[in-house]
Amino acid sequence: MKKAIFWGILILSLLGAGLPMGAYWLGLENSVGRPVPPKSLTFSRTTAATVWRQRQEVFPIALRPITPWHFYELLWCSKDDRSLEDFLTCDEKYPGLRASAYIAKAYLKDKMRREGLVWRYLSRTALAIWISRNWSDRELVAELIRIGG
Repeated sequence: MKKAIFWGILILSLLGAGLPMGAYWLGLENSVGRPVPPKSLTFSRTTAATVWRQRQEVFPIALRPITPWHFYELLWCSKDDRSLEDFLTCDEKYPGLRASAYIAKAYLKDKMRREGLVWRYLSRTALAIWISRNWSDRELVAELIRIGG
């Protein structure tokens, strides 16, 4: 009986640890390509502040990279957030995440291999994570300005 409990706990632990990375790769695989950051990074502080505010981001303008495993924390800290647009955030804890999700959503509009609610959210989450890890906060703001914030 102890062995069965041990193996059950081990299997559940491995699934819990591997699930975010598997979901991340599935979401990225569903995306046709990746968004390219804008080449021009010139903008005024006022314009940057305006598009940042439109995305309901916290100041100062920053971008904190996250990993697929942050998703568990995002679920937990977003559970009581009534201001959610349609993406999990933790307000000041993960600056730039709403903006990353907005850019991912705009990019995926016509660049998904499979359609459907689950695929849309999986791909958007994966791409928002990817953007947070591969773009700078200046690139993020420049893209928000380019696509109309």
